[in-house]
Amino acid sequence: MLRARTNHTSAVLNGEIYVVEVERYDPYNQSWAAISPALKYVSNFAAAGCLGKLYLVGSCAVKYNALTLQCYNPQTPGLWHCLGVITSPFIPKYLSAPRCATLHDLIYLIGDNTKKVHVYDPEANIWQKVVASPQGHGPTMVTQLALCQPSPSSDAHSPRLG
Repeated sequence: MLRARTNHTSAVLNGEIYVVEVERYDPYNQSWAAISPALKYVSNFAAAGCLGKLYLVGSCAVKYNALTLQCYNPQTPGLWHCLGVITSPFIPKYLSAPRCATLHDLIYLIGDNTKKVHVYDPEANIWQKVVASPQGHGPTMVTQLALCQPSPSSDAHSPRLG
């Protein structure tokens, strides 16, 4: 890394590792590069790579501060596109320690203050509440998954497939 960090998150996008606030690691060249910081400061946040873009969802560490969704497109280097404050009735205004993972081109989001699981569809730009988790993520983490040769028998919920 270009500098040591605490209170950060990371995500994989197009075979590169992004550490937010914000550096990119290219494992093929074994090099780190700085990219522009997010438009809106966040300290309680998660990141996910989905459909060729890096999504950052979170808030400042002020209790009940509204979540925002920001999007970074590596095709336009240095440019973040802020998608604004999440206003969907199915997403809470605040999540403690949010975590997210991408599966089947959808971003799944959970916080440790709730058992609810929310899913964001970037193509439709909508949030949905999906089946609740039996327990919040607590001290554990949501894991980023990479499926090789996904099959119809993959054991995962898909709001698109029902």
